[in-house]
This record gives sequence, structure tokens and C-alpha cells, in this order.
Amino acid sequence: MATLDELEQRLYPSDGSDPTPDESCHVYHHSILQLSNNANSTAQLIRAIDVGKQAVGILFKDCHESRIMHWARLAAFAASMVAKRSKYFCEPLSVHVIRDINCLLSYWEPSISTQNVTLDQSACLKNWMLSVFCDARTCPDPRVRVLMLRFLAFYWHHAELDTKAALRTVSGLILNYEALDEETLLPTDRRGEEKGEPGLLYPLMFLLEGLGRHGYLDHMCQAAITQVRRLIPGPETRCLATLVKRTCRSAERIKAMYMMFDIKAPYILESLTGVVKFFGVLVTSQSTVHAYESPGLLKLASDSLVDMISSILEIGPILQLESTTGYADLIGMVNKTLESLALRGDSPKSVWIKVQQDHSHVFPRFTRQTQTMGLSLLFLSPSAGAREASWAEEMEEVPTKYLDSLTQDIMTEPVRLLTSGMTVDHSTIITLLLTSITPFDPFTRLPLCHGSFKSLPRLKRQIREWKNRKHCNREMEEE
Repeated sequence: MATLDELEQRLYPSDGSDPTPDESCHVYHHSILQLSNNANSTAQLIRAIDVGKQAVGILFKDCHESRIMHWARLAAFAASMVAKRSKYFCEPLSVHVIRDINCLLSYWEPSISTQNVTLDQSACLKNWMLSVFCDARTCPDPRVRVLMLRFLAFYWHHAELDTKAALRTVSGLILNYEALDEETLLPTDRRGEEKGEPGLLYPLMFLLEGLGRHGYLDHMCQAAITQVRRLIPGPETRCLATLVKRTCRSAERIKAMYMMFDIKAPYILESLTGVVKFFGVLVTSQSTVHAYESPGLLKLASDSLVDMISSILEIGPILQLESTTGYADLIGMVNKTLESLALRGDSPKSVWIKVQQDHSHVFPRFTRQTQTMGLSLLFLSPSAGAREASWAEEMEEVPTKYLDSLTQDIMTEPVRLLTSGMTVDHSTIITLLLTSITPFDPFTRLPLCHGSFKSLPRLKRQIREWKNRKHCNREMEEE
């Protein structure tokens, strides 16, 4: 077996010439042998991964899919070896090894064939993978833990998702959600013709779709609904709130990058399309839709949707000049998401109804912006806003005590703030608790905590009866 020094000499000849394909192939296979050498130190393991990666890059420099497939094969083998070393030799975790393994999977996507990759499906690899992602004692740095999202998505694409491992994966998401910021989710900057490294948005989306499809997100979502009902938002609620807020912030970041730097339209369109898809996976999937229809989360989802669309439309005229078809496809993706939300319009607590209630005033602007570009947002028409405005006019004579003291909206579940004596809606309390690191009463600036507010069931009943009377009167007038 060739030593690492010999492999590096073959890969980078002293005369500066490029290695032949045979030499690159030789280096690649011997780098795998070096990975299986238990006598190697962690530093040598990192060198072996890097040498193998460079050899593949040279060998398949003109074939993108083959390069990705062989990098994936190298990642799978390296992870298996590291897991065994960790189990049998009690070798401490190396952050650099985790980064290098996941870096090999940077460009892997489920659509890319990796049928020639043999993945170790032993309990050893599975436990190591989940321990790194889900256990803060194994890996204290959350920004390193979230890197394992790539390997998790790759692993579950090839292996059957069992219940215990799936639930541990969900626990890992709840543990690590704060580290999934816009910088981590989005690809690195691509300026000019340079191709940056993909972010974690698509691996995360792939995992959420798979977990949701098999019902493994149900427990997290039900926990969030219960926490919201009790006005005690826990990590499950905060995880869902943070993820949906990331969509509008990611869109804002992409818009700012496009306006400030010389970044090509294909990158911007690809990134925005990913953000829109991610929002759809979060808010319209059967597994999570009920959680996002609970107070507080409902407002965050509707606000995030409108902010995301606003960012997309603001840079639309310039983007359309660079890629007419690409931008039309992006608006088509937005329409598809809006259609999925509109299908739940019969639910009084749906995101679609909340968007119409809170944001109908922006519909005319959105319509003008899209019509200027020869496009349309099919479900955010001015007529929808007009219907909502008509309903608002009918509700002008609303008793003051039925209005939220902060938002001036009609309350559904009134709650009294004991720190100020003011009455606000249940959803306002949840929003305050979810959007502040140290929540406080907006009227007195005193800290908000569990026990500093009280539900008002009698007022809730009065509001419901008043709404029912108004609804009946309106139906009689229409007849």
C-alpha cells in the first residue's frame, strides 16, 4: 500500500505536470486503503480524505455526475471507518473529519444517481451518525452538528428509515434549529462564473419531506400545538417558528446579495426557488399544516409568506431581464404554493385566511408589480383584498373591548396581561414569546413569563356570539 506522501507526490508531480488518469485512479483507490488503516492518526485520516477527493476531481474533471458519485462513495467509506474507530478504539471526535466527510457530499442531490455507492447500513455507522447530530455531549458545537444534515439526507436516501432512528433525527432538528441560519442554509456567494458551495437548504428539505411523509413529525407538531394552547412555547414550537422565519430572511438576504454584488441570475433564481419550496414543505405539508394554523405560528407563517413574495417581486424587473423564463418559473412556483394554501381556505384558521385578513392591503401593489412584468399572482388578486375590505367595513362598529389592545384586531381568544391589565389575543402573546429573546409586556416593559397572563373565557364567548350574529345578519342581507 502506497504511503500518503507517495500518493501526494503522484497527484502533484514535482515537474508541475498533471497526473495521468491511471495515476489519479491509483491514488483514489490507495486513499481508500489508507482510510481503512487503523494505524493512521486522525491527521493522516484527514489527509487520506483530501487526497482521495483531489484524485476524483482530476479524474472526472469533465464529468460532473461521476465526480459527485465517487465523492459520495468516498464519503460513505470514510464515515464507516470513522464510526468503527470511534466505537472500537474510543477515538475522540474530530471536527475536521466531520467537515471533510460532509464536504464530499456538498453537491450530492437525491436526483443524482449513486447506485454504485455501497453504503454501510450497520448499527455502528447509524449510531455514530445520529450521535454526532443529536447529542451535544458527543459534539458540543451546533454549527458542526448541523453539517451532518448532508450525511443524514444521503444515508436515508439509501437506507430504510426506521422509527427509532427517525425520531432521533427529529430530536436532532429540535436541538440544532438555532444553528440553521440563512448563512448555513443558503449557498455560498457565486460571483462571476465561480461556483459556490451549496447550503443545507435542500438536505434539510429532503429530510423534512421524508420524516413528514412517514408521520415522524407528528409528535413534534402535536407538542407545539399543546405548548401554544398552554401559552408555554417550548423547543418544538420555537423550532417551527424559527424555520418559517428563515424563509423570509433568506429571501431578503438573496435580494440584498443580488443588489449589492455581481451575482449571476441563475444562482439567484435557484436560491429563491429553493426558499419557496422550503416554505411550501413547512407550511402546506399534511404533517405540519395544523401546527402552523395554531396562534402565533399562524401569524409568523402569513407574515413570512408576504415578506418572501415582496423580496421576490422587488428584484423581479432586473432578474427578468437576465432570465425571462427562469423568473416566470419562479413566479409559477410561488403560485403553486399559494394554490396549496388556498385549498385550505375553508379552514377559519388557515394561513390563507390570515394572509387575507392581515395583508390584503398589499395585494394591489403585488398585482401591479407582476402585471408590469407580464405575469400574475393568481391567488393574490385585488378582488380578494376588496372582499376583505368590504368585510372590514361591516365590522366598523366593533365594541372596543373585543379588540386586541396591541394590534387592534378582533380577538379570538382574549388574554389579560397581569403585568399591565391590558387585554390582547392569545396569538399576540405567542408572537411576543416567540419573537423576543427576553419577552416583555409591550405596555409596561415588564418581563413576560408563564403565569403573567390569564385567559378570559367569558369574553371569548361574548366575542364568538357577536361574530355569529354579524355573520347571520350579513347572510340575510345577501339573500
